[in-house]
Amino acid sequence: MGLQRFGRPKGVEGKSSPNLFVANCGPAVGLSHDTIASVFSAFGELKGVCSADESGARVIVSYCDESSSKAALEALDGHPCPDLGGRSLHIRNSVLQPPLQGKVNDSVPVSLVDLDLNIPGLYLLHDFVSPQVEEELLAAVDDKPWKSLAKRRVQHYGYEFCYETRNVNTRQHLSELPSFISPILERISLFPNLDNHANIVLDQLTVCGNVIL
Repeated sequence: MGLQRFGRPKGVEGKSSPNLFVANCGPAVGLSHDTIASVFSAFGELKGVCSADESGARVIVSYCDESSSKAALEALDGHPCPDLGGRSLHIRNSVLQPPLQGKVNDSVPVSLVDLDLNIPGLYLLHDFVSPQVEEELLAAVDDKPWKSLAKRRVQHYGYEFCYETRNVNTRQHLSELPSFISPILERISLFPNLDNHANIVLDQLTVCGNVIL
């Protein structure tokens, strides 16, 4: 089942709602839904806390009445919250959107040749990793610690990928790339179609996996 769709209330700007969209808050920044609920429940009875999207850094806090959500918004919006790691929350009113009418065709066409995509620098190599190498890589990855997000678990090497900005934080170097990826890097460097490969530095790796419930 997909995430429920929320949006701004229509009509008067600042119109209240029992639902609050809260940014800079969620499992991706180390705050569980239970922890968030314990803080927001101080302002009134909660229906619950759920993810606003797949980033893991934005949530929907739903109250039973609008007066509670209004009190929470006024108290917490734009202010550091000591009980939530000192994070400054960005809050706005939000309402549940009706489901989309009709069947949505969300299928994605599959290309088997990189030239079909017409994206410079993109290469598609079939069977680049053999089944044996695949098993070795999976075993090596599973032996390393994971960071849990809302709907996935990740490992960051070199530089951390920031899901809030959808970019890499180049100011914070975490570590060198793991040794288990060295054979892959060597094969990439020998790829004949790679222009100026001697000056290309591969220094960032993100490993993603599904959260096992």
